[in-house]
Amino acid sequence: MSAPNEIDPYVWAEVSDDDLDLWNRFLRDFVPPDAFDAHAHLWRVADLGSPTPALAAHGPAEVTRAVYDERLSRWMPGRCPTGGLFFPFPTRSLRVEDANRFLADQMRGDPGSRGLMILTPRQNPVDVERQIEEDGFVGFKVYHLFAERTDTLFAPTEEFIPEWAWEMADRRELVIMLHMVLPRALADPRNQVYIREHCERYPGAKLILAHAARGFCGRHTVEGIGSLRGLDRVYFDTSAVCEPEAFEAFLETFGPTRLFFGADFCVTEMRSRCVNLADGFLWLDEIRADFSRSRFARPTLLGLESLLALKQACENQHLTRDDIEEIFCLGARRILGLPLPRNLPDVQQAYVEAKSLIPGGTQLLSKRPEMFAPEQWPAYYREARGCEVIDIEGNRYLDMSLGGILSTILGYADPDVNAAVMRRVSLGSMATLQTHDEVELAKLLLEIHPWAEQARFTRAGGESMAVAVRIARASTGRDKVALCGYHGWHDWYLAANLGDGADRLRGHLLPGLEPSGVPAGLSGHALTFHYNRLDELDAILKEHGSELAAVVMEPTRQTDPEPGFLEGIRERCDRHGIRLIFDEISIGWRLCLGGAHLRFGVSPDVAVFAKALGNGFPIGAVIGTRETMSAAEESFISSTFWTEGIGPAAAVACVRKQMSCDVPAHLARIGGLVIEGWKRLGEKHGLPVKTPGRPEMALLTFDHPEAAALTTLMTARMLRLGFLAGGGFNPMLAHEPRHVEAYLGALDVTFAELAESIARGDTASRIGGPVKHTGFARLT
Repeated sequence: MSAPNEIDPYVWAEVSDDDLDLWNRFLRDFVPPDAFDAHAHLWRVADLGSPTPALAAHGPAEVTRAVYDERLSRWMPGRCPTGGLFFPFPTRSLRVEDANRFLADQMRGDPGSRGLMILTPRQNPVDVERQIEEDGFVGFKVYHLFAERTDTLFAPTEEFIPEWAWEMADRRELVIMLHMVLPRALADPRNQVYIREHCERYPGAKLILAHAARGFCGRHTVEGIGSLRGLDRVYFDTSAVCEPEAFEAFLETFGPTRLFFGADFCVTEMRSRCVNLADGFLWLDEIRADFSRSRFARPTLLGLESLLALKQACENQHLTRDDIEEIFCLGARRILGLPLPRNLPDVQQAYVEAKSLIPGGTQLLSKRPEMFAPEQWPAYYREARGCEVIDIEGNRYLDMSLGGILSTILGYADPDVNAAVMRRVSLGSMATLQTHDEVELAKLLLEIHPWAEQARFTRAGGESMAVAVRIARASTGRDKVALCGYHGWHDWYLAANLGDGADRLRGHLLPGLEPSGVPAGLSGHALTFHYNRLDELDAILKEHGSELAAVVMEPTRQTDPEPGFLEGIRERCDRHGIRLIFDEISIGWRLCLGGAHLRFGVSPDVAVFAKALGNGFPIGAVIGTRETMSAAEESFISSTFWTEGIGPAAAVACVRKQMSCDVPAHLARIGGLVIEGWKRLGEKHGLPVKTPGRPEMALLTFDHPEAAALTTLMTARMLRLGFLAGGGFNPMLAHEPRHVEAYLGALDVTFAELAESIARGDTASRIGGPVKHTGFARLT
């Protein structure tokens, strides 16, 4: 006990008028109703052993859910959490079985909450699993105090989490809540390696890193957070952390769906806070700090201090009310399988509404749900990071489909590209002047492409192609173009389908591209030939050679050029004074840094890049020889938003990152694993699988009359298993072999049903909705 005149910080402080004033001024409108507390203790003092921790000794003999409600209601009036994730108070001499039993009894009368049992390395796994079954615990709270050493703050994590606990958590999809130690917490490589290795080895386990990954020194979390990027089931609670840096690092890296409000009752009842000190931290309380020496400071309840820090982080990260509700109300309940306190948007109904407001439903044909699994494919995403997508209902998917329609070669929300963009946004993305990043981008592109001498920039692929064709026409004084492949929606391209009802663009990626609205006067200006068919180009040249401004083509998409094909194109263009334009928008830099034409050793007069050039941010580039590009000064080619700063900033960061690592080799490896898996599973289940694509842009189809129905059924079933999957896979740098393994595991189950549906002749009836579209069609 404390001496009569000595202040004891380890007491349950009374709530003061100052505390309530802080609550009312800063927090009452911040904390939403129906909060869920993901970190709170319930206990009996008798179970704690000797010596009894001072903070526990000052409370009642039994700390029940009713005690929790009464205490938090004092300083969170009207916002006391309505549910929680509870566990016993850990002590070195804890009577573990009795403490767990007391908690289980408390949880039986609390259907809106869940319990974690205290786990020590000395427990018997058979007994633990039986207790999980009997008492309904959803996982384990592990703690360094149970390590077999004197100074447990220096205990590596493996000393207090037995390996069998991870195996059990993986098999049962249980929670493991970890209060990590070692002096530098998440910044310590030992913790980083341990967490990544175990999360990858046991993907079914849900790991909650308590106290914001013990982010009491925020810079430790900021330094170490990148080591967790890409782990699918790592979560964080906010408990007892009193400065915003750690929270901001989580929000920036993982978003609000992975950060859970945790109060850390009964630590909340102390007048204390933790502060950063260089490479460590210090708990300030009424012993360590003499508050009487300051006119502007007074000790505050730790629970309020932590909420103030969380509010600051949310404001700094510009979170919305919905985002904040994720942190307080939804995220933890979702991973625990608890009912949510409100209905989330219906993603299917949202798309039905969109079709009445937006002609075609979307801005991009390739993103229409009808192209995947009508009435089942989620049209709208809330968050996208790495290769994970979260829809507006909160459903998580591993994206093993089109990778943002080839626009994110590095993966969603790449941290290096995002950092460059956020810098540009904070400094201003538009002004009367130019952004110098476009000069830097031009230098980078011309360094990578020695044949090119000048560059112009746009903000989209289709308009980049229109610019390239305009430049070719201006530089030659000719009007007609010969084209091969898919090049967008503009009039110059769709003019190929004008006249006599012919679909001349069929076989160039998308059938059914109606030229409605394209001026009839453009008929005959766009002439088509097929890839690897020099004879078809020769026929065009024979009749129109002196009228052709350009040959416009993709150097490759799914098929490599036959020997001499691209060289033959180049030679014919030179002979007839025609500009050769390579459209590298789709294949991008997937085969080779700088584009496929560098791999094949044939230089065009103009090359066009977009999509992945900015890793998801709008940017297009038209580069070419000075002789050709100088014509851009003779034709009016200009747009205000071609001068904004975000696109060039993103592209400079994206290009530099690709110059520093071998992205094409990674894409080839990941795509190769997927194609091998498709073939293996097709053979296993007797499915007529066809894989006509290349690893970097893989395609999957079925040699069967009901191929579209089979692909739709596959997509529908994979959605249920947590995957965005269809007839194509565009790998990204963010994809790892473990993602492929998980995907193929789910596909194994799905292919079994596809084979059964063929045998029974009921494929279409199993889908649960219409069959996917296979080309451009009006929506009904």
